[in-house]
Amino acid sequence: MASLSTLSHFLQECISSLLTWKALALFLALINLKNLPLVWHARLAHHLYRNIRRTPQDPHHPASTHPPPHATHPIFLPLTISSRTPILETDYNFHKSNSTYFSDLDIARTALATRIFTPGSRLVNRDLDAELASASASSGKAEKQQPKGGSKLGLYIALGSVFCSFKREIKPFERYEITSRVISWDEKWVYMISYFVRPQAGGKGTGKGRLLATALSKYVVKKGRVTVPPERVLRASGFLPERPAGSVASSAGGGGSLTPGDSGSEEGQLLDEGITATGTATGTATGVDAAVVREVLLDAGGGDDAVKEEQRERNVHSWNEEDWPWERIEEERLRGLRVVEGYAGLDAKLFEEWGGE
Repeated sequence: MASLSTLSHFLQECISSLLTWKALALFLALINLKNLPLVWHARLAHHLYRNIRRTPQDPHHPASTHPPPHATHPIFLPLTISSRTPILETDYNFHKSNSTYFSDLDIARTALATRIFTPGSRLVNRDLDAELASASASSGKAEKQQPKGGSKLGLYIALGSVFCSFKREIKPFERYEITSRVISWDEKWVYMISYFVRPQAGGKGTGKGRLLATALSKYVVKKGRVTVPPERVLRASGFLPERPAGSVASSAGGGGSLTPGDSGSEEGQLLDEGITATGTATGTATGVDAAVVREVLLDAGGGDDAVKEEQRERNVHSWNEEDWPWERIEEERLRGLRVVEGYAGLDAKLFEEWGGE
């Protein structure tokens, strides 16, 4: 009897200790690890550094995909990440809240953008520094005072807008995948499409399964107030051939790629291959994404331009120009523009409807 009493007392103490507020807080933190402070930043940094090409030996394709050689051009190659829905991401219907899809999209898009914009972002940033300095000298204007710290403004990738369509619910703790790829680009924007998918049995990492939601996003490449044509960065990354003589870039929505107010920027007049890069950054082109991506894309790899040039050459050889000539890439780009045409011109239409300044 004494032993039973001792055992009962021991169990009661164990249960009471487990039910303390500290134990409960630890349990809630563990099952909601994804939503703890700074975890989003850690996830973003993880996918940035995982997908950036630091050395010429790094793979050209995303780690989550294994395409046959030259079957898909690297620009249009999908990238897949996976996640789950903790309790803190659920709403009153006890499924993934609509607002939380966007934080997952931040991670998925960042991984993809890092893969396709390196090492071109650094090479273009270097060239633009020289071009802007030359333009200032030829116009008789002195260069503007540099920012604090003495470094020139860096090139960065900024989010313009996101459209999301919800198809099916995602239940608590359910595993899902987000597959993203570039669908097109124009003179200003890069358009990325993302799919939330419930993976099928044996289909982990393939992006195939039950469709849960779709999203369409657009990114802009900026250097201060100057908008850099995506084509220029993609070519510097080694993923585009030279534009044939006499060809003209087409945009979605009949010029809807330019946001209101851009043309008035004095610093924004920068010509590249017949495309005007104009720029006053919109209010949406700011925030954590831009700051983090700017630092990582420019500083990774130690800043050796010779290494970046070698990476660009390796990117060039990651696709076959005979299989993917300019005409075929342009055909796929224009096909994508037709898909996003209504979305691409929506910003300008909403601005006109608002009628404000």
